[in-house]
Amino acid sequence: MNIAQQEPSSIAPRRPRLSPRQRRRYMRFALWAIVVLAIVAVAMLAPSISPHNPDKLFSNGLTPSGMPLGPSKEFPLGTDQFGRDELSRLLWGGRPALLISGLASVFSSIVGIVLGTAAGYFGGWVDTVISRFVNILMSFPLTLFAVAIVLIVSPSILNLIVIIAVIYWTYTARLVRAEVLTLREQDFVAAAHALGCSPWRLMVKHLMPNVFDTVLVRAVLTMAQVFLLESGLSYLGVGVQPPTPDWGLMIAQSQNYYGSDPGLVIYPGLAIVITVIAVTQLGESYRALKRRT
Repeated sequence: MNIAQQEPSSIAPRRPRLSPRQRRRYMRFALWAIVVLAIVAVAMLAPSISPHNPDKLFSNGLTPSGMPLGPSKEFPLGTDQFGRDELSRLLWGGRPALLISGLASVFSSIVGIVLGTAAGYFGGWVDTVISRFVNILMSFPLTLFAVAIVLIVSPSILNLIVIIAVIYWTYTARLVRAEVLTLREQDFVAAAHALGCSPWRLMVKHLMPNVFDTVLVRAVLTMAQVFLLESGLSYLGVGVQPPTPDWGLMIAQSQNYYGSDPGLVIYPGLAIVITVIAVTQLGESYRALKRRT
């Protein structure tokens, strides 16, 4: 049988070729995804790859005058002011921030998409109540608001996750509400109404999937913002508490030694900057990937 006699369905359709711009977008997204995955992998594997216990105070970890040691074979990045291995603490230091920022981002996204969809779809008093509450929460300075709440409930990883999620759901809710206000006027919503679809089923099955990309991008960007906020709270002493290794806390504890050993501040500072940039660029590259042009 020649090709002309074959059924049309038996001929595999050609995949559309990617334009140079699309290829660059895919490459950019893949690059930043690899960087973020590498950071997460290092944090997860810290118990296996760190050369020492991050909390161990080494008897030979300080100079005779009580100052931190410089880089050596035993301590590749030197020691901190307490005689602990700086490299081990650096590898462990991203774990609490990644845990807090990841879970807070997920929880805030869930709350934001539910309340934002409800506000946009129902309108009326539901929209008014939710929108007013969002405006009230967003009127407070984030860092000061977080510090005030943490001081009331006491700092802990669980409390930080809950507090930050309560603060950041408002941004997701506002974005979702704006999109749902447009989507509810579409023909597929009218068709669902005509078929007797209940409001909650319509929101879950039809509206929420259509705002998923927006929520996903917002969640990734929220993770970067939360990571920076968590580091700031730890620096101020109301975040992760010692002796738990945390990059923000490491900067706060070592800033008095910046003149004699700047690496104690530079290493965790660079780790924070690289992580925030990588996560932010991952979200931006995913948003660019979803553009049609």
